[in-house]
Amino acid sequence: MSEKSEIETARGGNAEQLQLIVSLASNGDFDSAVAMARALPDRNVASEAWRLLSEVKANLQRWDEAIFHIEIALQHDPNSRRLRFARALLLEQAGADDAALVELEALARDARDSPQLLVHLAAQLVYAGRVDEAEGALVAALDTWPADAALHTQLARLRWQRGAGVAAFRSIERAIVQLPGELHLRLVAADQLRSAGEANAALALLEDGLKLAPDSAAFRTSIGTLLEGMDRLDEALPHLLEARALAPQSAAAARNLVPALLRTGALRDALALCDELLVRFPLDQMLIAQRATALRLLGDPEYARLFDYARLVKVYSLQPPAPYGSLEEFNAIFARELAPLHRGTQHPLEQSLRGGSQTERNLPRDNPVFAAFFAMLDAPIREYSGELRAGDQTHPVDRRARTGYRISGSWSVQLRPGGFHLNHVHPRGWLSSAYYVSLPDVADADTRAGWLKLGEPGVSIPGCPPEHFVKPAAGMLVLFPSYMWHGTVAFAAGGPRLTAAFDVIPA
Repeated sequence: MSEKSEIETARGGNAEQLQLIVSLASNGDFDSAVAMARALPDRNVASEAWRLLSEVKANLQRWDEAIFHIEIALQHDPNSRRLRFARALLLEQAGADDAALVELEALARDARDSPQLLVHLAAQLVYAGRVDEAEGALVAALDTWPADAALHTQLARLRWQRGAGVAAFRSIERAIVQLPGELHLRLVAADQLRSAGEANAALALLEDGLKLAPDSAAFRTSIGTLLEGMDRLDEALPHLLEARALAPQSAAAARNLVPALLRTGALRDALALCDELLVRFPLDQMLIAQRATALRLLGDPEYARLFDYARLVKVYSLQPPAPYGSLEEFNAIFARELAPLHRGTQHPLEQSLRGGSQTERNLPRDNPVFAAFFAMLDAPIREYSGELRAGDQTHPVDRRARTGYRISGSWSVQLRPGGFHLNHVHPRGWLSSAYYVSLPDVADADTRAGWLKLGEPGVSIPGCPPEHFVKPAAGMLVLFPSYMWHGTVAFAAGGPRLTAAFDVIPA
């Protein structure tokens, strides 16, 4: 349901007033929007207005302000399950996981009336270490909503990280057999199987689905993407081109065509498609990365501006936050606090790491050690931003330079010997990072084992090796543009490699 239709359905004759409030807030005139919301005499309409203002703030990832506005909405309508659920999701996004779990459990005690509620409740139960309860809640929910993709996805992720292997996907595979008309389940299951390294099983699901829906752009795109990942480019490209023809307005069909164009040498076509998509999605870091790769292969000097490692990759040796006497002392305590958050025995599905674990949630800011970590980051982030060419509107990093910033996501990765990061970018970031908490003694200059590498695309393209390496050290912070391809060189020996990372967006 669109924002406008939600407003019209919910508030009838007040739709224009509510739409104006949203328009003012979305265009930066938040003071006027708030003044209008405060002046609304009807409690129901006012509640909806404050909910919409909270949504605007959430879309900007201003979680504290979004929570503040949803609390005002609840003052007008304190019994609204919709508003309470919205508050729980905002608390979750803000890293207030204990408070989010309390709210979700309270809602579930009253009524388990939506799959979305159970998906988020299960995620919070896992985070709280109550994994058996989470799995039970998801299994019970699937008895009520057997075709819900989000429930199946959450259950498969949970079981995968508990070490179930391909058995993690048995539930959704059974649902596909029992509900053959629910074709979306095939798409979801295939994506999970691909992430788990089961490409052939994924392909079989998709090809059977295409027989049932031969004109489906979604199935064509998924098959083409899977074949491209299997290096079967001659088979992949026709599917991807057909998907584009079937759904010319589909961003997904266009996006998934780009890697195949790059890999088959259709560089001008790839560049044109990236430029077309960037008009619609100007901040998308993956599109910027793919466009840069096309420029690199074409020998265009613009590539050197985008991947200017000397200017845009910065290394900082940090000062320990108060009250810690040294960075070594802080890192030892930081590592101790991170350890309980690394619960999975397998790498998360749909993430770039192999041979390790990644924390599921944003690092909780109500923990004083994590709060000290974020405080320690302030000076280098401001230094990096202050050195950008803020007047240059032609560069995707410089044109977003501001005096303020926000941490839009944070996590920790622990790699075991043999572990590494696949080359990737952070599509919704501006600046990305690596902070090294503890490292095995494997940083050999010849093998570069465990080093950060930049410049090598996330798909295999001849002539595009990594161009820049950073030798890690405990206590080091590296900042770089979110669109820069980055990964790590695998290391074979020593202890685990513990890092913390975050994305920055302008404020």
